[in-house]
Amino acid sequence: MNRLSVIILNFNNEEDINSCLKSLINAYSKINIILVDNGLTDNSLQSIISLKYEKLQIIKNQRNLGFAKGVNKGLKLALKQGAQDVLLLNPDTLANKGFLEPLLTNPAEIIGPVLKFERKGKWVYDFGGKINWWLGRSYHIEFRSQELGVRSQKEIDYVSGCCMLIRRKVFEKIGFLNEKYFLFFEDPDFCLRAKRAGFKVALEPKSVILHKLSEGKKKPLYYIYHLIHSNLIFVNTWLPFYRRPIAYLYLWLLAFKVLLNRF
Repeated sequence: MNRLSVIILNFNNEEDINSCLKSLINAYSKINIILVDNGLTDNSLQSIISLKYEKLQIIKNQRNLGFAKGVNKGLKLALKQGAQDVLLLNPDTLANKGFLEPLLTNPAEIIGPVLKFERKGKWVYDFGGKINWWLGRSYHIEFRSQELGVRSQKEIDYVSGCCMLIRRKVFEKIGFLNEKYFLFFEDPDFCLRAKRAGFKVALEPKSVILHKLSEGKKKPLYYIYHLIHSNLIFVNTWLPFYRRPIAYLYLWLLAFKVLLNRF
């Protein structure tokens, strides 16, 4: 595991980050972790320091730089220190012993595990993502059982930045996450850039990680703004000009629907 660094971006998520770090350290006691503090205003940092884990490094930002720019700081440090593989990991995940090995042995250059999360009291298994090339929207391939997902597994366009293993050579060829995306769509954008450069993006069904995804709650306005804004950047970057009017119309309708449901 000395060739691997785990990058975790945290922003005011004290309860989740503690659970995430403890689960990761319990599963892999000598793993290198770089935690990027994205301008925290809660007690997360103090809680993290109290863990006294010697292989944990902390990068403290003075303000919230967004997901892509914050993660890039951690990536640059990891590569500078000689990491050959980097794992992006969200703080609202729980690691388990054995989830890393299948990712590391997969021959692809970008690999994601199956994401297991709960929806309405039932488990759902996320097997990667696809792009709707008419609307410029990303969506996840979900199954009610892991076995069904394995049997139905197909080629994917991207894996979620919630948990994504990336080889060093990918960064050396295509660079880092696109910092135009403050929040959302940086993971499909990065995977598509990698595929265009000849790298393989894969979902590893033998690796499963728990994602404490919260659904059904009303999202704050900044969440809605960044969702629409990042989607617009993605549309302008990846869709041919003749498909963009349809995508723009869809985004206007989506924004209207989300705002309507919020009030």
